[in-house]
Amino acid sequence: MSERLWSTAWKVGDLAKQTGLSVRTLHYYEEISLLKPSQRTEAGHRLYTKKDIIYLQQIVSLRQISFSLEEIKDCLNNANFSPKAVIQSHIAKLHKPIQLQ
Repeated sequence: MSERLWSTAWKVGDLAKQTGLSVRTLHYYEEISLLKPSQRTEAGHRLYTKKDIIYLQQIVSLRQISFSLEEIKDCLNNANFSPKAVIQSHIAKLHKPIQLQ
């Protein structure tokens, strides 16, 4: 992501282009209360701040290791969220099918 990403709030279309996610995905994340933009323009357009983008990166990272949106929500809403614990949980999930063989 470019340096500009950190200097200003981004509209949903610009953020979608920059991250490779669709506008529809970002709207859906808001709909299910996974990622809500911190700001809105006077016209009601979504504006994503640095904090929102960092949060989105966590969502994308967890999706990449096959966490469901519900699991991601649970992780990120947990006050005791620990990336290390999440990785350990993911490794345990991966070992289950291996143990069944």
